[in-house]
Parts: sequence; C-alpha cells; structure tokens
Amino acid sequence: MSIEHIAVIVLAAEVVVMVSARVGTERRHRAHAEGRGPAPRPREDLTFVPAALYGIAAAATAAGALTLSVEPTVDALATVAMFGVLLPAFTATAVLRLSTRGGRGAVTPGLRGLAATVAATGGLVSAGLV
Repeated sequence: MSIEHIAVIVLAAEVVVMVSARVGTERRHRAHAEGRGPAPRPREDLTFVPAALYGIAAAATAAGALTLSVEPTVDALATVAMFGVLLPAFTATAVLRLSTRGGRGAVTPGLRGLAATVAATGGLVSAGLV
C-alpha cells in the first residue's frame, strides 16, 4: 500500500467524521426547534477551529511535504493547503464536538491531545495526495 492509498483512506475517514459531527449538530438544532431539546450552544459550528489545530496541521503538512520532496507549484500548494491544513483541522474540531456533544466546557486535556493527533495525522499523510 502506497502513501497515496493511505492519504485517500485518511481523507475518506476525515469526511465521515465531519459528516457525523455535522449530523449531530443538526439533530440538536432540530430538536430545539421542535421543542424537544435545549437551545444549541453558541459557536457549535465545525468551522470554528482553534488556531492551535491549524498550526499543528500546517506543521505536520510541511513535514510530510519535505519528506516526500513535493515540488512547490501553485497546484501542489493549493492541494496541500486544502487537504493538509483545512480538512484535518476541521476533522479535529469534529472529533471534539462528537466527544462532548457540542459542549466546549467538557473538553479535557486528553480530548485536546486526541484532536491534535487527528490534525497532525491528517496533515502528515496529506502530502501523499500531491
């Protein structure tokens, strides 16, 4: 199995995790709208990503690109930025939302470590997509 195969598998897993978290968020919003649940928490959206997760994903992406000797073309940089920084950071946030059911106050250091690991793994293998 090549790095390209691994990168595609990780990308598919990231999409599944993000969709699962989004479905959970929408389910909570719908339950509130129908009067069956509490009000949604503020800033529960998956695009609200802590800056540290972007940094971790970017550093891991740079390490992966240097390891694989990726040529710095515009296409390669755009692909690496999208699949190496944005998607892993969004996925790490989705992991936090799934783990805490949207509550930002319930995030423990262990969950922050898990999110950092998800961001780093996604960033590292994304260089295989170029």
